[in-house]
Amino acid sequence: MSLQTAVQQQLAFWHGALDPIIGDCDSEVLNKNLPDATITSIASIYAHVAWAEDAIVNGMLQGKPPVYQSEGWEAKTGVPFPGMPPEIKPEWARALKMDAAKFKEYAKTVFAATEAYVGGVSDSELGRKVPTPAGEQPVEWVLATLLGTHVPQHAGEIAALKGVQGLKGLPF
Repeated sequence: MSLQTAVQQQLAFWHGALDPIIGDCDSEVLNKNLPDATITSIASIYAHVAWAEDAIVNGMLQGKPPVYQSEGWEAKTGVPFPGMPPEIKPEWARALKMDAAKFKEYAKTVFAATEAYVGGVSDSELGRKVPTPAGEQPVEWVLATLLGTHVPQHAGEIAALKGVQGLKGLPF
């Protein structure tokens, strides 16, 4: 199996898993910040997942602005963008109130664009080096190390936050 195929399969699985993972979260569970916790709300983590993927694929790999900014998604979702890099800032996360249905449309747009990019990336493109938070790395490293692991890491956080609020973490 090629790296490209492995990353495509992993992304397709985790992109598809996010809806069922957050699907049973009402507004209260989605937006709740637990007292004295160092982790923020499910909504903030979900936003970070989509924004980071948008920034990596569109910005880092393709040199384009994130679609969140270029296509007006902040106005469509009502979720304020915390800036680049799209990190989860505690004060921003505590104030966030997300309408999941609106934000899911943006996430689906990002995930489809990512899957299309990964599916069409050429062998020569895989070797091209790009600046990353870990220094200059080839595109294949970004796909396997950043994109391939980002969603499942945060899905685990979301599952744990659901569990401490009395819900089943992962749906499988």
